[in-house]
Amino acid sequence: MSERMKCLALQLHGAKEKKKELEQYIKKCERDLLDHKEVRGLLLPLNNEGGERTQNGITVEIKRDHVWDQFLLDELLESMPRESWPSFVAQVTNYKVDMRGFTAWAMAHPDEAGRWHACHSIKLGKERVKAIDPDKLNQPEEEV
Repeated sequence: MSERMKCLALQLHGAKEKKKELEQYIKKCERDLLDHKEVRGLLLPLNNEGGERTQNGITVEIKRDHVWDQFLLDELLESMPRESWPSFVAQVTNYKVDMRGFTAWAMAHPDEAGRWHACHSIKLGKERVKAIDPDKLNQPEEEV
């Protein structure tokens, strides 16, 4: 292993360690600020509806996600013809396939599996360094 590679790996490892420490410190500071009496008062009107408020340069926010009860929507929409559905409603169907279950089934049913394989693809993520063990960097190289 070249010295340059060791140096870069150690720098990355050190930077990630500092990042973890900073993230923990940021979370602590944010929690302390949110627990402060004045900020709690700023948040109080947001507790039921969400939104954001700013006071003295500090903006607080409670995000909100709209959750629709799928069962109740299904019942409501089944009671009316599809042509009369409001324009804000769209029907979307997603299928989830358990890969372990599919693999076992495909091995047991190879003649039928081809059609299913045609529906499957793999999306790769970004390249990244998963971990660095700085203690092992200075040990003699292992054979791969």
